[in-house]
Amino acid sequence: MKLIGVDVYIWSQTIPELPKSIGQFALQMISNSGTKVYPPPAPKIDVTDWFQCRYIASSGITHGDVDRLLSSVSSNFVWTKAQKLYENDGINAFSQPY
Repeated sequence: MKLIGVDVYIWSQTIPELPKSIGQFALQMISNSGTKVYPPPAPKIDVTDWFQCRYIASSGITHGDVDRLLSSVSSNFVWTKAQKLYENDGINAFSQPY
């Protein structure tokens, strides 16, 4: 298993304006209740105040890299949960939003 990214769950009243990249991580998508709302165009849906923000790394990362990403996100947002993302033999061991 290889660590390749992290889903960060944050509270926000609107679709959050997150940095497109943080260190080796690139913002891949933001979803709300399983529906992708970033990158645009976002469907016209009523959103909740809890967003899943997926950052994927461009190269190998460590658990310390994830800690630094969360510290950076914490400077502007309240995050409530983080889920590390792994791949196994080149296959993602996590699901994709709708």
